[in-house]
Amino acid sequence: MTDSLVERNAPRFRWQLAAITLARLFLNTGLRMVYPFAPAFARGLDVPVTAIYRLIAVRNIAGFFSPVLGPLAQRYGRKVMMMVSTFMFALGCLLVVIWPSYWSLGAALAILAFAKVIFDPAMQSYVGDAVPYQQRGKALAVTEYAWSLAFIIGAPAVGLAIQAQGWSAPFFWLGLLSLTAVFILWRLLPRMNRRTREGISWRETAVVLRHHPVVWLTFAYITLAIAANEMLFIVYGDWMETSFNLTLASLGLASGVIGGSEIIGETFAGWSVDRFGKRPVIITTGILNGLLYVLIPHTSASLTAALLTLFFLFLTFEITLVGGMPLMTELIPKSRGVVMTMVLAAMSMGRLLGSTIGPVIWLRGGFVWSGLASGVIMGTAVIILALWIRGGE
Repeated sequence: MTDSLVERNAPRFRWQLAAITLARLFLNTGLRMVYPFAPAFARGLDVPVTAIYRLIAVRNIAGFFSPVLGPLAQRYGRKVMMMVSTFMFALGCLLVVIWPSYWSLGAALAILAFAKVIFDPAMQSYVGDAVPYQQRGKALAVTEYAWSLAFIIGAPAVGLAIQAQGWSAPFFWLGLLSLTAVFILWRLLPRMNRRTREGISWRETAVVLRHHPVVWLTFAYITLAIAANEMLFIVYGDWMETSFNLTLASLGLASGVIGGSEIIGETFAGWSVDRFGKRPVIITTGILNGLLYVLIPHTSASLTAALLTLFFLFLTFEITLVGGMPLMTELIPKSRGVVMTMVLAAMSMGRLLGSTIGPVIWLRGGFVWSGLASGVIMGTAVIILALWIRGGE
């Protein structure tokens, strides 16, 4: 699809972008709903909530396969892999409906995670092929809203479904909606015959890692920042439910606060980092984010205070993470693909560490220690960023 073709078919491409965003909304809802509703899933399966946390930790391993699964879109086509991954997601959801058990939930979460790892690179490549560089940021930003909307729209809907129909109900609806999304993608997206064997070789990766220590420092920074957030995120649903005795519907609406803060954070990051500088903005918001981790356990006496703190906590985290991506892309411009592959791997490592360590701290020390640990880890990440990570090295 050439640039002129995109301009002539702009209204049609808007529908295509909407279809991609819709499919990604379903995937992100399936991926994120397990955090606030882990206690509800545990009660439905009659297992300890720690058993659900273990499934989340195992699921997070899927991200390590991104260097292997990501290039599939280059080999078999962007449209094909978006459809295949969305269909995989639907099958994973329907597996829980057909066989509602702890092990089927674990299998479904793993399938959902692999579908996400396949879908996102295919979607980003599709938009990159279809949209001129000058307009690409705006197009990709639209698809990124699916991450926030998973909590603004998806989480409240999941809470209502569980409350009305049982713990497995969200999987039925997400499976059905995802099958519909496959059909919409098939009808709306043109086939773009761009198949190549391009990809990042292990030899290229090894050379870059050997000669550029900044990549390892970046890996440590991203791992620690994601781990700090995951440690608190994985138990916050349990904390909200026990501290404020929320119904499932109310917990879903409370989770929407996080989604709203993320949308504002994504928008503010795009506006601020180019005006005030990448490093000054993300270092400042990183410090504030670390302080908010320490503060939030002390808001358990007031739901309003807890929601406000939760809002600003995820707002500052989103600005720090999203605002830092342009900096990551310019660490080693000639080896940008290697750096971004390491960033994806670091995100997976951070989620794995956070989802493994977070429940242990929560059960042994309570939410105060959870917040303190997250604050210290985020502070360490900011120190690494401030001292050693600069663009254009």
